[in-house]
Amino acid sequence: MAIHVGVMRMGTQPYMSDMMIDPLAALHARPGGALALLVRAEGGFPRRPGAAMALWPDGARVGRLGAGCIDADIAAHLDRPGPVTRLIYGAGGPVDLPLPCGGTVEIALLHRPDPVWLQEISDIHRARRLAHWRIDLETGCARRTDALETGLNGGFFGLKINPRCILHIHGEGDEASALAAMARAVGLDCRIGATASRADAQTAVVTLFHDHDRELPALRAALESPAFYIGALGSRRAQMARIAALREAGFGDAELARLRGPIGVVAPVREPRLLAASVLTEILAAYEQAFG
Repeated sequence: MAIHVGVMRMGTQPYMSDMMIDPLAALHARPGGALALLVRAEGGFPRRPGAAMALWPDGARVGRLGAGCIDADIAAHLDRPGPVTRLIYGAGGPVDLPLPCGGTVEIALLHRPDPVWLQEISDIHRARRLAHWRIDLETGCARRTDALETGLNGGFFGLKINPRCILHIHGEGDEASALAAMARAVGLDCRIGATASRADAQTAVVTLFHDHDRELPALRAALESPAFYIGALGSRRAQMARIAALREAGFGDAELARLRGPIGVVAPVREPRLLAASVLTEILAAYEQAFG
């Protein structure tokens, strides 16, 4: 698993909503806390290695790693000596906190995350770059590497950090408003129409026009970009018409195969909120498949 959370930006400071939902951003914004990393998960545990939680001595937390009893027990170890405390829960663990899923998880509690490391992560997020880190589970030191997948390797933990998902919405009306509201509610950076910059590989582009001639400029730009998701509102007949128009504009079969329509995991849908939920689910699933 890689860490990738994103929301609206506020100048050059850390993403404000990140400070509420992203543990690494929260620790960068508020020093003095600890970072709990899920480094191993076996059985049916719902979270994957790389999941994180930030904790502070005053009881504040950002993120979750499991059931409330596990998170509470992790917090009880904040005053342990040394740079890293490793905790095992579930089958075979020394802590008598059985997991409902019957599995086993291991947590590395980094008591004093390096502020330089947290600043570098913040800079990487802002620049929308992929980064790999090798974390020493004895010292807590993190070292940048060229390529290392997330996972436990002896006394070290590999952490891959992907650029955050960005959603570009082109359109107007109830459908666009509903999708933007839901996307922001789950922490996505959402750009509307003219505020959207050129799409990168972690960008989803959606057009929501009922007048389909108005969607073509945005779709042409999206197909010329590496966007991981490109979708357009409309029926199968509308999809056939836009494909024909884009083919006439010079796009080939491989490029046109990237264009989704009708969009969403439930189709056909007319109610704006249901459409938004359906499309957002499809986008998040595509992002998880590409970068999870």
